Amino acid sequence: MSPERPSYASVLRTPHLTRSFLASIIGRLSLATSGLALILLLEQSTGSFAVAGIATATLGVANVVATPWRARLIDRHGQRLVVTSLGLVHAASLIAVGVLSSAGLPMLLLLSALAGVSAPPFGAVMRVLWAAALPAGPQRTRGFSLDAVAEEATFAVGPLAAAVLAVVADPLSSLLVSAGCVALGTALFVTSPRSRAQRGSRQVEVPDARPALRPMRSKGFLPIVLAMTAPGVMLGCVEVAAPAVAAAASSTVLAGALLAVFAGASAIGGLLYGRWGLRARPERQLLALTLALLAIITATGLLGGVGVAIVGFALSGLFLAPTLIVGYLAADARTDPRARTEASSWINTAVNLGAALGAAAFGALTDRVGPGPALAISAIGTLILICVPLALHDRRSRRRADG
Repeated sequence: MSPERPSYASVLRTPHLTRSFLASIIGRLSLATSGLALILLLEQSTGSFAVAGIATATLGVANVVATPWRARLIDRHGQRLVVTSLGLVHAASLIAVGVLSSAGLPMLLLLSALAGVSAPPFGAVMRVLWAAALPAGPQRTRGFSLDAVAEEATFAVGPLAAAVLAVVADPLSSLLVSAGCVALGTALFVTSPRSRAQRGSRQVEVPDARPALRPMRSKGFLPIVLAMTAPGVMLGCVEVAAPAVAAAASSTVLAGALLAVFAGASAIGGLLYGRWGLRARPERQLLALTLALLAIITATGLLGGVGVAIVGFALSGLFLAPTLIVGYLAADARTDPRARTEASSWINTAVNLGAALGAAAFGALTDRVGPGPALAISAIGTLILICVPLALHDRRSRRRADG
């Protein structure tokens, strides 16, 4: 195998990297299971899906809002101190919700918000380790590809595991296992040599250097963040479209099958992208992959039908993980290495915000026009509102550079 085409195995043989990677997967498994476990527990305790939904939404919103600030603390003070603190508080918050699940709504919202604010950003801190351990180019691309595939698999398996545990034991056990995963993942991650080496940038106090430690002030970074809302919108649409298509077909099982096909195809797409790679600029790759994703989802919505949905979800899934990988690579290339955690977290925030907007837009549209047309309208709207302005911005930037 030539140096230009490193294998995934060779990437994982990088000293101490596999330990950090596996620890981050354990931690991310907690984030993938806690949402459903929380809903099941609070519905059982309060008898209200409304209370369960509000508490879960509070956790999610608090997580998204706190993302950039958590990341900034990690970049400044190092992974060991901040991730350890976050992991302990998050695990304690989940346990407290479990113990006090019959408490009033104000207490549940307070604990849910605390759990959201303290959620350790395992994805972002692991991508920092990939970037620090692997040189830019094919090796780093493969590392980011492995990470994206692991995250897809975790969030595909996590909710299913939470549901099975809730049925076999009870919802409280499911939530406590989630708390245990974040505690174990945190302990294994922060004690790994790769993580201990990330000591933060507190010693950098030169005033002229501070702007470089703010990714949003880095040239070309904001357009990347805005672009990443587009795949997020499509992700949110797909997550709501699957049960909508299943309901129209009178098949509850179909919803899980569609989401499994989408997640599985995304994992395959991430592995293929990491193996083959592309030589174009990351920004151009990001635009091309996003356009392909939008085109497939538009066609899926316009054609309609269960068979088309299965094929369309599979084909669009192939482009999701590569789009996310390129977004992280582009952000990594545009920012100071000392601010990588915050840069990666802004990409996460953009995707999560897009997913929330996509889910809300699709839900409103599907009540009026049905799931198929709603998918097509959402994709076309994303193209017009996000992709076209960014393509024009990229074109003007290249013209100024050439001039």
